[in-house]
Amino acid sequence: LLYTIKFEFKMSDDALPDEMVDTFHNFHESLKFIESLLEPYLAMPLDEMYDNLSPIEQAKSELITAYTVNSLYWSFLTTQGAKLEQHPLKKEMERIQMYMRKVKLLESAMKGVRPPTGHNPPVHQTVDKYAAARFIKRGIGKEKSKETESSES
Repeated sequence: LLYTIKFEFKMSDDALPDEMVDTFHNFHESLKFIESLLEPYLAMPLDEMYDNLSPIEQAKSELITAYTVNSLYWSFLTTQGAKLEQHPLKKEMERIQMYMRKVKLLESAMKGVRPPTGHNPPVHQTVDKYAAARFIKRGIGKEKSKETESSES
């Protein structure tokens, strides 16, 4: 389904200050620009669009959609004067951001590139230095005992 928002601003010039009228007109122009950018995507059925995307692009698309909807709801709540510090929406936004970071890390790993600065490497890529030292020390000890056994024979 294609949803189109029609926004027309008709008001007498003396009802609002000139700065506000200019702001509303700029906002309207921005909306028209965004609508023109989204037009190719909105014209295509979602299933068909997903068939053309890789799994990582599908995940990014889902995350962007979720983040956008939640951001719009956040903006709505803000305009209503809601206190958002303890609102469950804040946790949801943080959860979506966490998954966005995970997708970026996965994308970096798939390209063979180091993750962007400020990101912690995934847990499976860290090395426990002390455990590695113990393995090496025990391995070297076994090699020495095999050498002494073979030289005694």
